[in-house]
Amino acid sequence: MSHAQISNQQHLHRTQVQVSAISNRLGAMVAVLLIATAFRFFAIDSAPPGWRDDELIEFNMDRRIADGWRPLFITEAEGHEPVYHYLHAGTLLLYGDNIVGYKWLPMAFGLLTIALTYALARKMFGDRVALLAAVLMAVSFWPIMYSRFGVRHIGLLPWMLAAMYILYPSPQPSPLQGEGVRLPRPLKERIRGEGRILMAGVCLAAGMMTYFAGRAVPIILAGFLAYLLLFQRSILKRVWWRYAVAIAIGAVLTVPMFVEIANTPGGEKRTEVVGGPLIELRNGNVQPAIETTLGTLGMFTFAGDPESLYNVSNRPVFDWITGAFFYLGVLICLLRLKRTESGFALAWLMIGIAPAFVSVPAASFSHTIAALPVVYVLVAVGIGGIVDKYASRQGNKVNALSTYLLVSLSTLLIGLNGWLTIRDYLGTWANDWLVQFQYHAPTREIARWLDQTPQVNDIAIGTHATQLTLDPLALNLDLTRNDMQVRWFNPERALVIPRWFNHDRPVVTPATGTIILSSLQAPGDDVKGLLSTHAGLIVQQPDFAAYAYQLSDSAPIPPGRTFGESVTLWAFHDSLTSRPHPGEIYTWLTDWKIDAVDNRLRLKLFFHLLADTGEVIAGDDREDVNWATLHAGDRLLQLNQLSIPAGLAPGNYPVEVGWYDPETGERLIRADGSSHYLIDVVEIRAP
Repeated sequence: MSHAQISNQQHLHRTQVQVSAISNRLGAMVAVLLIATAFRFFAIDSAPPGWRDDELIEFNMDRRIADGWRPLFITEAEGHEPVYHYLHAGTLLLYGDNIVGYKWLPMAFGLLTIALTYALARKMFGDRVALLAAVLMAVSFWPIMYSRFGVRHIGLLPWMLAAMYILYPSPQPSPLQGEGVRLPRPLKERIRGEGRILMAGVCLAAGMMTYFAGRAVPIILAGFLAYLLLFQRSILKRVWWRYAVAIAIGAVLTVPMFVEIANTPGGEKRTEVVGGPLIELRNGNVQPAIETTLGTLGMFTFAGDPESLYNVSNRPVFDWITGAFFYLGVLICLLRLKRTESGFALAWLMIGIAPAFVSVPAASFSHTIAALPVVYVLVAVGIGGIVDKYASRQGNKVNALSTYLLVSLSTLLIGLNGWLTIRDYLGTWANDWLVQFQYHAPTREIARWLDQTPQVNDIAIGTHATQLTLDPLALNLDLTRNDMQVRWFNPERALVIPRWFNHDRPVVTPATGTIILSSLQAPGDDVKGLLSTHAGLIVQQPDFAAYAYQLSDSAPIPPGRTFGESVTLWAFHDSLTSRPHPGEIYTWLTDWKIDAVDNRLRLKLFFHLLADTGEVIAGDDREDVNWATLHAGDRLLQLNQLSIPAGLAPGNYPVEVGWYDPETGERLIRADGSSHYLIDVVEIRAP
């Protein structure tokens, strides 16, 4: 056989080995991503159990962008970077305003995070560590939480990982050039190299324009350069300019956003809300920062994020078994500090969790999300360290026993973390009562019932006073039908009866709609009394109860009680059978007809006890309905309570009611030009 034939056979063999290795890696990653998809998609409509306020607020932003809004920075909700919102608007346009349209993007970003973590970890530590890290991320609580949660946090990670992968230095210089020697490169290769640096800069900019924690990514890269200056100056000489150019490109691309922030008074309030320890540190008080730093350092095995929004309250990132391998991975990197991959991993970890050192709450999983991938990489490093130590004692790096040990440890940790995620996320967390409240779980159950009850389409829903604006968004996202007419009210002090009034004649007609009370807000005693007397229970479920109002009295609508063109006072009465004493609570029930609704308008009812001079002695201003959801012909029963001042002198005091816009303070005017109606005179008795 000739030398050329032998060379060709060797080349063919190497090619076959490479193809086989690539095929094995590809097959393994496909399996990992399928497992990750199952953990991120299974029971998506019950864990989370509904829609979080942040999701609904951000959905409103995304919908406006889809409709043509083009912000450089979103000043609402303490300030939001725009990139994720633009992408989310695109998925809403593709899939619609529903759970698929909203959840597709974070799930896709979660899977992309696993794939890019694998690619970067393989470049740093090799195949074994990369695959272990990817599988652990596929089944672990922290990454799964943010992949199933619709807000922008998970959107940072793919941009960050892509930039790191592009910029992370090759293990050694190209064999075509010696250390410190720069040989000319072909034009095509130069263009490709500069293009990669440009892409890294774009990814850095996208990360910074996705979430606040993205601003830590350039600092991580700068920290790595500082490490290279101390330990790997030959590599620093080779790569520093790439890092500098990429960071500069990222900075230039983010200039418009930061200019917009600077030109908007109070545009970014996040630091004011969560940065208490940082503010105190600037003022010379280090104690809060010390406390949050210690709390954050303990997040891995002692106590994690205390907020039930994102965690089983105080659940650490790891159980103690997995945590031990994480700490071992950190120790191994410290012992091998002169290795490039160890220095990069440690710089990434410490700078990634640093935002939580000076913010509240300590150990926040959101504030430390930039460190999420490397945390799981370090666990895999710890597993690999144990296996390597065992193999070295056997005098052989690769043998059947070391392979068995690797498989056993990996299976143990993957199985343990998968089981803990199922138990803690799908079980404990999703069924916690506070999580159910915070995620509008009863509203999702109401939507399911309405989808299964097509004969009910004209309804009023009572919910918590703080949810009157967001609950309608949650219901619309969960409903599959589009023929619903829904009003929203706070049943603690109000009751809305749909379509009570017939506009063809000024008399009361029987109600035609259904009243649903969410378990988010227990109805007040007076509302309970009205329902028990005049309504029939249709269905009772743990999360809600549905009633049909049955009262069918007829009565004329008195003239002269209409405010603007919006609302008319039909009837009123007080709940006391005798004259009140000072210090008592005086309750009134007013009965209103809704005449017209302007969806752009908010209205608040004022109820005042007046002195002879017209000065307000006591008042009870209420906004217990979402005015934009009402319809002409609806009936509103509103309860107001006046606390009679203890020192009030006996005498007769008039009571006035009226309506005003809470944003402008402008009152609705009656036909006679007045902005109030005197409904009675209260006689205050002596103590």
